[in-house]
Amino acid sequence: MDNKLNNMIKEFMEKNNPKTIEEANQALQEFLKQYNAGEIDYENTDLDDAYEILEKAEKAKNKKQAIKLAKEAYQKCPECFDAILFQVNLEDNSLKRATLLNEGLEYEKERLEKEGFFAKENIGHFYGIFETRPYIRGLYLKATYLIIDGKLKKARSVCKEILKLNNNDNTGARYLLMAIYATLESEKDILNLYKKYPEENLEMLFPLFALYYKLEKYDQAQEYLDKLNKVNSNFIKLFSYEDLEDEKDTPPGYYSRGSMSEIIMYRTEYFFLIDTLTTIEDFIEEYSKKSK
Repeated sequence: MDNKLNNMIKEFMEKNNPKTIEEANQALQEFLKQYNAGEIDYENTDLDDAYEILEKAEKAKNKKQAIKLAKEAYQKCPECFDAILFQVNLEDNSLKRATLLNEGLEYEKERLEKEGFFAKENIGHFYGIFETRPYIRGLYLKATYLIIDGKLKKARSVCKEILKLNNNDNTGARYLLMAIYATLESEKDILNLYKKYPEENLEMLFPLFALYYKLEKYDQAQEYLDKLNKVNSNFIKLFSYEDLEDEKDTPPGYYSRGSMSEIIMYRTEYFFLIDTLTTIEDFIEEYSKKSK
């Protein structure tokens, strides 16, 4: 949902003032009916205008023009934090990128605190609140760039902050944190996190396998390797020397669970863990022989 549509719904709901969930659903259906018929009267806010400028930046013909438009969007309305994130993703210099993102996050946090979004009842639900969603995206972006810069302990702190603010973890910070714990060989931390998010997928299971391999607890490593092969039979190819070819029907930048595209995604996104496992293919080769 874009900013303008969210504001239109919010304004419509405030006018109708529904008292129950049933009334709220009825009001929403009425809104959609009027919206589709073009009958909703609404005047753009500065934030709406800023997002429209940012949309132009996303369609800009070149990087210079894109950055110029993104800066214009943020100047139009400093509440448009996505304009900062857009600029961060276009910055090649790691020091300038970190400064821009850190200053942007600091300003955004202060703004959200002044407006009451850091109230106790909101902690844990940030991604479910439209106004605080960009802040969570900003924290996740910070964590990924800290990892690229080799600053795993700082990235660990940011991921923990994301999970504190947003328990449902819509951005997948738990997956980054699992890989960080495995890299740092933090068994207690990784088990506590897995207990909180007991998912059977590559992003949760691989760090556990890697951890126990690192700790030379090979029985447990093999246990998680068994689970990995059940959720993605292509897993062994991650450490083989053959080329990994993605499915033709998977759009670039996307992946599907249990597919080769998931393996390629993991090798790309979690390089920092995989790069520490320089001889693990020998263990996997022995495992493959036993499982045949």
